[in-house]
Amino acid sequence: MNKIRAFFAAKRGSRSASIAVYGALLLVAVLLYGMGEGWFKAAPRASPSVETSTLEGRLESILSAIRGAGRVRVLITYGADAGSEQGRELQGQTGIILSSQPLASPEKAPEIRGALVVAEGASDPAVRLKLQRAVQAATGLPLSCIEVFEME
Repeated sequence: MNKIRAFFAAKRGSRSASIAVYGALLLVAVLLYGMGEGWFKAAPRASPSVETSTLEGRLESILSAIRGAGRVRVLITYGADAGSEQGRELQGQTGIILSSQPLASPEKAPEIRGALVVAEGASDPAVRLKLQRAVQAATGLPLSCIEVFEME
């Protein structure tokens, strides 16, 4: 520490030392500002249940607005497209499409096979029917392919 003080005491009147010190302070200030603005932060990962751009997320937000439904979670199952290469490999099987790994090409959306809804208010038969009809309207599925269960 004494060596540093001695160095700056010797260079106290020097213009180059002042520029170096002010430059270092400016660099530290810019880096701290950048960290606060998120320049160095990793991109946040979106979970499918929160992300409202997915069908499941949009359904969750709409269904939770139904009177008496309470909190809602939705799972959509998809069938493989028989015309695609992936569909030939998975023909007859059902799977879950994750937003980052679709089973079918973006040109043709995969066929929705079923929907599972878990809601706090599903113990009430009227709420259960409203939830089924809302999912039916949004997806085009028949009521027999939509299951609604009560949340714990």
